[in-house]
Amino acid sequence: MSDQEHNPKPVPGSRVGLIAGSGQFPLLFAHAARQAGVQVVAVGFEGETDPALPKYVDDFHMLKLGQLNRLIKTFHNAGVSRVAMAGAINKTRLYTRIRPDWRAVKFFSTLRNKKDDSLLRALADELESEGIRIEPSTLFLPSLLSPEGILTRRKPNRREQADITFGWAMAKAIGNLDIGQCLVVKDQAVLAVEGIDGTDSTILRGGRLCREGAVVVKVSKPIQDLRFDVPAVGFDTIETMKRVRAKVLVVEADRTLMFDRERMIDAADSAGISIVVKKDGQQDAGARGVEGPAAAGSLLVPAQQRTAVPGVSTAFVRRPRHDAMRIGVVGVGYLGRFHAMKYARLPEADLVAVVDIDPEQARRVAAEVDTEAVTDHRELLGRVDAVSIVTPTPSHYEIARDFLSAGVHVLLEKPMTRTVEEADRLIDIAEKKKCILQIGHLERFNSAFSAIQPRLNSPMFLEAHRLSIFNERGLEVDVILDLMIHDIDIALHIIESPLENVRASGIPVLTHLPDIANVRLEFANGAIANLTASRISTKNLRKLRIFQGDCYVAADYAKKRAYAVYREKEADEAGFPEISMEELEIEERDALEEEISSFLQAIREGKEPVVDGRQGRRALAVALGISRQIEAQMRGKCDLSPAVVPGSF
Repeated sequence: MSDQEHNPKPVPGSRVGLIAGSGQFPLLFAHAARQAGVQVVAVGFEGETDPALPKYVDDFHMLKLGQLNRLIKTFHNAGVSRVAMAGAINKTRLYTRIRPDWRAVKFFSTLRNKKDDSLLRALADELESEGIRIEPSTLFLPSLLSPEGILTRRKPNRREQADITFGWAMAKAIGNLDIGQCLVVKDQAVLAVEGIDGTDSTILRGGRLCREGAVVVKVSKPIQDLRFDVPAVGFDTIETMKRVRAKVLVVEADRTLMFDRERMIDAADSAGISIVVKKDGQQDAGARGVEGPAAAGSLLVPAQQRTAVPGVSTAFVRRPRHDAMRIGVVGVGYLGRFHAMKYARLPEADLVAVVDIDPEQARRVAAEVDTEAVTDHRELLGRVDAVSIVTPTPSHYEIARDFLSAGVHVLLEKPMTRTVEEADRLIDIAEKKKCILQIGHLERFNSAFSAIQPRLNSPMFLEAHRLSIFNERGLEVDVILDLMIHDIDIALHIIESPLENVRASGIPVLTHLPDIANVRLEFANGAIANLTASRISTKNLRKLRIFQGDCYVAADYAKKRAYAVYREKEADEAGFPEISMEELEIEERDALEEEISSFLQAIREGKEPVVDGRQGRRALAVALGISRQIEAQMRGKCDLSPAVVPGSF
């Protein structure tokens, strides 16, 4: 039987049955069915089903657990031939309060065991033997299925990633035994396995066995019939995790119901919890699917499912809050597309449109993030409160000028402009219009840099290496403005002293502009920054090392790792200084999402951004000075004197 035959599209005016357990799922099902023009005949159970359900259905019958014959007759009398099961039945009550009728007694006697999967499959077979077909519980609600990806701002760190891999394999193995769907792990040890007590109790049991940092994994069983038994999580899951300071929730993409998703993500973000949704590469190809067609007119179908274009993947789009800022993204090439995706997943932003001079690229990205596509940035004037400008550098000034002059806040990618004069004019306009002008120096928001920043205290030597495999993007500028400007900004930010001298050398290799450069920045307090950048390397590398007093710290931007090495006060037995090393805990977050969130926060609170126009202008001035010095060397016109005079930056 094909998926289309198994999951027929709801027909307005038709009728469907609902076997309603506890929780909000039956109410959501009934509401969505009504939106689709489908009548609902519901059967509920005393002590389980929400008393509010009768308001949402066309016909409601309250039964006691175990009245199987009456359940079947109820649907027959109502002319129902299609039924869905939604909501859970408390398993402890199932064994203590059930009063089976004669048909139920015979039904239970035929069971090989009373495991969840066996019980539900047998019930489905019993109903279908009476001409009542079981439909997926998500028939009207495909939007409740969890989308793949990391849904929160916090990302799992290295230890947690290892626990996720370990816990996933263990959970699938336990699922094969039909014991439970959830387990709790830490440091690749299983702390708790779900039994009859359910997910929340499992989280509490496992979380209390470790002080904090537990990883909660909930998956579908490999043999699970997902028509009527879909794993579920929600806001209460996060609240339970908060009680034991668990840090990561892992669920299975497209095979897990996620209730109160917006509220759930917000709660996780506030608590510093990661929500990871991943696909299982070993899913049983023969397992029953859960994805029914979106109900016509349903109010619960997410935006990306309403406008998806064939052949175009969709991003994770969240509903904007009522007070969300109206946002536009100008330039949606490689990096601009990511800007659009980050705004789309932030509820404090309402992505009004994306702009690109290539109509096809604008349309493609707009379809991914469920927004409008335009080709002229001026069409956004009067329609947005803030914009990201992610176009090639030569167009930065003109586009940013138009928006700032109209009172629109601007996040401008680096390099800020072509010239210092253009940067000065933008700063002046922003100040006159009282607009936020933030410059996209992304490494300020890198998790590894955030980890070492509190350890910095009067650094005296800084060494940065930024190597990149050759890429055709960004070749309109040299390697200094393309790559090294990130490290120039970091050096100027952490060394609080005037820059006095710059010594630089570089050569072109694959382009007519410098592709490799080495720079020495000399500051008034004696501090030195030695920077190396290459865009023709055989590998990608982004590392920073800082020396200060009795401490040395290092950050690997790419691998999100950071270290600190200290000289202890007491010497060893031979009289040599004792050395201790610490790997710093990384609170992993998406740097671009943090940058954009910081931009929106600066606008909302009326405060200076992390990297304002003046800081962007300073980094640009140093970078342009380095470029001129190397260009002069290339022309054979450079003398050996320093190219920078005190106060010029």
